[in-house]
Amino acid sequence: MDFLKRDIKTIKVSLLIIVAVVVLFVLRLFSFIFIPFFLALFIAILLLPILDWFERKKIPNWLGIIIIVVASTLFIWLNVIVLQKTSVELYQSKDVILAEANQKINPLLIKTQHFLGIDSVSEANSNTIDFKALAEKNSGKLLSRLGLFITSLFMTLFFLALFLTGAHLFEVFLNRVSNNDEDSIQVFREIKDSLNGFIKVKFITSLLTGIGFGLVVMFFGVKFALFWGLMAFLLNFIQLIGSYFITGVLLLFGFVEIHSPGTFIVFGGLLVALQMTIGGILEPIFMGKSFHVNTITVLISLAVWGFIFGIAGLVLAIPITVFLKIILERIPATQYLAKLLSRVE
Repeated sequence: MDFLKRDIKTIKVSLLIIVAVVVLFVLRLFSFIFIPFFLALFIAILLLPILDWFERKKIPNWLGIIIIVVASTLFIWLNVIVLQKTSVELYQSKDVILAEANQKINPLLIKTQHFLGIDSVSEANSNTIDFKALAEKNSGKLLSRLGLFITSLFMTLFFLALFLTGAHLFEVFLNRVSNNDEDSIQVFREIKDSLNGFIKVKFITSLLTGIGFGLVVMFFGVKFALFWGLMAFLLNFIQLIGSYFITGVLLLFGFVEIHSPGTFIVFGGLLVALQMTIGGILEPIFMGKSFHVNTITVLISLAVWGFIFGIAGLVLAIPITVFLKIILERIPATQYLAKLLSRVE
């Protein structure tokens, strides 16, 4: 009898693994649909309080949705304009920037090379790394993805309008389907409130990071302050690695742009202090203990969802993990899995 129970348990685990693999494969195969879908879903959750405010002010639901979609489109369009203008300026001044990069970075690389005892390929090539060729080689890939980005953008706005249109009716629909089951309604409200809180906190901390980085860059006279602030805002949505990545890139760019070593140290110190204060202190305080997942879970979720959805998966990884964690906490048989995802306090 014990052998039979053990075999049944093994079969269940095997089937669960197979189903999980199939689901992940389907998500990756149809990622061009699921990426806009999930992005629109989480944006809709973030915007639900605004719809509720419109309702309290007696503004019709259809008008509120139009206002939100138009405002979202304008916000995205302004970001695209900033990126487009910065790209043009970067291209126009690429020779100067790349020359400065070669002048300041290559001597350090050569010293490191000699320190490690690595022989140069040739004396002519040992003192120069062609950053210009490297930049031009990858520019074509960025342009080829522009059409996909625009398509995904319109699909996201379309799904967003659908979600916002039916948002106020979802609880009514859930009541009918679950026969007024209070547990189901409570789970839905808990998921909605938790994700809403998570996304709001992430938006506020990302906004603070973007403003702080932009002001520091502007104060020290480093080029493209608005662009770097925007990139800091966007990349901070990638949990754990986004803010570190933009800090590293800015430190490298500041090293090229700032000629005084003392000034560069102050510049780098302010960036690191901002990143640690907002990401390491304020964000955990605002998040509270309810959303916390441990670092290993964050890394695994970033790897899995990044593999499935690419860059969008890095943004969606933690909201999806929070959603799964809440579901697992509500099911007695999977509560131990939720504990594995949680941070030890």
